[in-house]
Amino acid sequence: MTTLLESVSSHGQESDDGVLGRVHAHLPEIAARSAEAEAARAVPAEIIAALREAGVFRMSLPRAWGGEQLDLVQSARVVREISRADGSTGWTVQAASMAWFFVRSLPRQTLEKEVFGEGADLMLRGAIAPKGKAVEVEGGYRLSGRWPLASGSFTPDWILAGFVVEGAPALPDGRPDMRVALIRPEQVTFLDTWDAVGLRATQSTDFTMDDVFVPARFTGPLVGGNNIPAPFYGLPYTATGASHDAVIIGCLEGALNDLAELAATKRPAFNPGVLIGEDPVFQERFAELHLRTVALNALLEQTGRVVMDRALAGEEPTPTEWFGYTGGHQHIHHEGSRILNEIMTLSGSSGLYSSNPMQRRWRDVRCVSQHVAGNNGSLRRLGAVLSGQGDVR
Repeated sequence: MTTLLESVSSHGQESDDGVLGRVHAHLPEIAARSAEAEAARAVPAEIIAALREAGVFRMSLPRAWGGEQLDLVQSARVVREISRADGSTGWTVQAASMAWFFVRSLPRQTLEKEVFGEGADLMLRGAIAPKGKAVEVEGGYRLSGRWPLASGSFTPDWILAGFVVEGAPALPDGRPDMRVALIRPEQVTFLDTWDAVGLRATQSTDFTMDDVFVPARFTGPLVGGNNIPAPFYGLPYTATGASHDAVIIGCLEGALNDLAELAATKRPAFNPGVLIGEDPVFQERFAELHLRTVALNALLEQTGRVVMDRALAGEEPTPTEWFGYTGGHQHIHHEGSRILNEIMTLSGSSGLYSSNPMQRRWRDVRCVSQHVAGNNGSLRRLGAVLSGQGDVR
């Protein structure tokens, strides 16, 4: 038994030979191996390899460089479908596929010739937070530091790291000179730090570097211009939040399907003559949770499409459009947690057992909701714009 959310998926929105169509073939195995992945604290290598072949790690990259060039909304649909099967796998895909956005300021020649010169099927891990410290030297920087939350249970082709240039003058807006770098994985050391309540198979570990030389051509400003030839990369900074939202919504849809199966089989301890799915109170609460989840997905798609259409037209989104989009991330993160809390309550004791995937989805969503994308201050900014207080960017 499944909920009506099956019909809300993206079937028909992309041909079967596209990324989403190719991904569908792997969803049963991803779901079947989710408990195994959590126990091993790693998405199985076979699943990573299959998803790589399906194109998920190149899905947002330009066609000119060998990518699929899906836009913001299309990529989020792929992440949502995978996350319905397993949140850790969905998070791994969104982190590795969307983080290329943060290196868009690197020189075009470096990206086109040295990074993507042999194609776009590359695996990226790292952390955008400027946790590193760098000293400028002839030809580049010497970089040291420790970065948390580098998601990905795979050996990457490149490492992304944010850093602050020590001794550099402040930027015109008063911020320190913060930059990003692409580094080869053999230059960093990964630490086994990821033992968290949720997203346990993502291997979102720390990594360190000690006095590593990074050529200047492999760096760019943290917030700067765009040298990647695809409209998605022309969006303002923080554009990857839609894929975070998609992990949450996919987990919610999976949990509602779990609840539907429970409704068809579970009988209350003190009223064993009926199924819980026959209880009118249960039915009404289930319907409300279903519709609230559908509404979150509609919000993700609508606000994402508005800003993506602006990017396709070579325009900037208006303040209301932009903060409607980023404020939507904040709302989806926290409303998603509330909905899953209520799904768990409705499941009674059944959802608490490790054998039930519902509890894993509950923990995964709680973990995603701690991310800065869900705590970004955009609701306040949207409210300020709506209140006539001007552009607060």
